[in-house]
Amino acid sequence: MQSQDPSLSRKSSEQKLAELALNIGELSDAEAAQQLLELSGEFRYYSLEAEIAVPFKKAAADLKVKLDAKLKALKEEAIATPASAVEPEPTGVITEEVEPSEEEASTESALEETPESEEAPTQQEIFAPAAEKKSLNDRLAGNVLKFGLNDRIGFVNDLFNGSQEDFNRTVSQLNTLGSLSEAMEFIETQISGEYGWDQKEEMAARFIAAVEQKFN
Repeated sequence: MQSQDPSLSRKSSEQKLAELALNIGELSDAEAAQQLLELSGEFRYYSLEAEIAVPFKKAAADLKVKLDAKLKALKEEAIATPASAVEPEPTGVITEEVEPSEEEASTESALEETPESEEAPTQQEIFAPAAEKKSLNDRLAGNVLKFGLNDRIGFVNDLFNGSQEDFNRTVSQLNTLGSLSEAMEFIETQISGEYGWDQKEEMAARFIAAVEQKFN
């Protein structure tokens, strides 16, 4: 799920909060508490989204620096590779054959013995690493757990006993794991029993489905 423009989302939430402050006297305690809880979850979501974006921006910058250095090295290598010798076309003028000097003979021999593997790389070979790096960068940027706002609030309330901090800590830990099997083992041994997920099967199944999507 693509996140909305943070500035527009935050502005909308701030407007809701202002309206709630003006109309709170017309609401019941339960309605006021529910709206305050939803707005609190929205503002926490903006904060968490900003924290998650920081390491991936740094990773993207590091990848760009390495990519630029690699491209520069490949271009320098391509420029340094000697072009194939081209024989001049005959002009029709008969010239006297001259024996090549030892230095010229040595150079010619070296050119003939140069293996095909040392030929200048093609344009496709030069820019192939760039495509691979970009693909890796795209995967890194998208390979994190993502939840809609309603799901996030529901998970905090039902699966983590209303603790936003416990929810954030669990999501951060899952984002560091390298496979679905590791993630499922972590949930089963560290999370499910502690928070009684066996009594909350439907909501737990929605959370686990999001985890499985991260590793697909």
